[in-house]
Parts: sequence; C-alpha cells; structure tokens
Amino acid sequence: MFLEGVELLTEPDFSLTLAKYVEYFEIWIGLLTLFGIYFIASEAKRFQIEIQESRELVQNLRHQFLLSSKDREQFWKEILNQFHRWKYTKTEMEIASCLLRGLSNQQIASIRNTSLRTVETQTSAIYQKSGMRGKLDFIAYFIMPLLPEED
Repeated sequence: MFLEGVELLTEPDFSLTLAKYVEYFEIWIGLLTLFGIYFIASEAKRFQIEIQESRELVQNLRHQFLLSSKDREQFWKEILNQFHRWKYTKTEMEIASCLLRGLSNQQIASIRNTSLRTVETQTSAIYQKSGMRGKLDFIAYFIMPLLPEED
C-alpha cells in the first residue's frame, strides 16, 4: 500500500493532476480573499453610515432639548437684570453666578482666592437681598420658569 502511494506520486500524470488542483486551490483562495475584502468594505461603509446617523441624532436632540444660543443670551441678560433689581454689588453678582453654576462655597472661595468665611458672608447677603432662604431656593428661582408646567 505504501509502495502504491509512492508509485502514484512518481507518475507524470499525478504531477499534472496535482498542478491542476493547486490551481483550483489558488483560485478559491483568491475568491475567498476578494469576498473578505468586500465584506470588510461593506461593514466599514455600514459603520460609517451608522456613525453619521448617530451624529445627526445627537445634533437633533441638542436642538430640541437645549436652549439656543440666542435664548441663552436672553436668559443670561434677564438674570443680570434681576441681579441689578436686587442691587447686588459686582462681587455679589460674580458669586451669584457661581452659585447658579452649582459651585460650592469652598469652590467659590478657591476660585476667588478668599476665605470660606468671606464667601459665606457674601452668599448670606445674596440670599437676604433676593428674599431667598438658601442656595436651592436661589437656583430654583431662575430655573423654574424654564421647566414645563406641571399637570
């Protein structure tokens, strides 16, 4: 049996048959390679489309749920007008702006290079002039008009 296999390998027809199958094998490898390239390219294109659609969705959501630049400017002007009506000093306006941004008294003191006690005194004056009881009331005063009506 072993000798028959050796004889088969040494026959001239076998080398032709083997060359023919190698050629078919190379064609299959080439076709599989082309298919792989096509698959990768189509997946890359699909991912690009999904990414673009996601970007457009995020952009649309931003426009729907956020105030426009013009609205933000108008809102800020109204806040500053209210600060003037309450007769805030320049320092009180700066601190009140920090409060509206959600900064703590410690953070405000650090930003302004003052002591925590100084900021606490100034925030107390801010609340007193505005008639608010504290930070939450102060922030809510400005945020409530932006919220939808409750049922």
